[in-house]
Amino acid sequence: MLNRRHPIDIIQALPKRYKESHKGTYGRLLIIAGSRRYTGAAALMVEAALRSGVGLVIAVAIHDVAQVIRFRSPEAIVIEAPETDGAFDKRVVGLIRDVLNEYDCTAVGIGPGIGPLTHAAPIYDGMHELLMANHWPMLVDADALAPIYQRVLATPIDDARVVFTPHPKEFLTMTNASQLDEKNKAVLLAAKQARQVIVYKTNGTIIGSPDGIWNCRTGNEGLATAGSGDVLSGMVAGLLAQGVPPFQAAKVGVYMHGLTAEIASKALGLRSIIASDLCNTISEAFQELVQYHG
Repeated sequence: MLNRRHPIDIIQALPKRYKESHKGTYGRLLIIAGSRRYTGAAALMVEAALRSGVGLVIAVAIHDVAQVIRFRSPEAIVIEAPETDGAFDKRVVGLIRDVLNEYDCTAVGIGPGIGPLTHAAPIYDGMHELLMANHWPMLVDADALAPIYQRVLATPIDDARVVFTPHPKEFLTMTNASQLDEKNKAVLLAAKQARQVIVYKTNGTIIGSPDGIWNCRTGNEGLATAGSGDVLSGMVAGLLAQGVPPFQAAKVGVYMHGLTAEIASKALGLRSIIASDLCNTISEAFQELVQYHG
């Protein structure tokens, strides 16, 4: 344990647990992620979401990715998707619609490891239409960032229920910018233009919403490892599925993600942390928050 004080707004935003409850009480998250090249991203996202406390995770994935998820997280429901060239085929949109209806999902996470898609336009058009027609929140990461952000700009959503999680290069691509003169202003502007939440992943991660900016103070250089962002995506998406409002879910997820790195580095040092270690310390991060604040 790190044995330190934590912000009260982070503590208050944590999803509550109830004695009289079942898995449906804690949400149903649909994850759409992975490709033949990036089989591990979806598996890390699924595990991190489960560790965040969500009741049920349903993963839509191509065959190679599905096999990794089944091995790493047998608790998840895995549904194999049609594929073309080792990535999602456009027919996946119909499958996603059916899964959303069958499981009455409370949140959606899309993007980690999804890679370039042969049928990108119809897939992202279909996802945007589903987003417009429903009221669940969505986390968007990696290759899904720019396509969905641009569609949301063109056809705005009334409420701020999408969380975009770009790293610096992805942010430039997403916003069609060549460079940033002032990160806080750029993130706030992008959030206001889309009327959604943006998590700008960097040293001292910046979270922007239409109402303002929040800067995270947890984390260390141990987070600079492959798969770290996939873990964050799973944590934030899992919180969204449990009913935490998007801006609060982003804050709690980012804060706890940094905390997992601090906890892991005490045991492993900064050089040897891998993304799996972050998943393994999510439970300790929760205990840290609860132990010192009740």
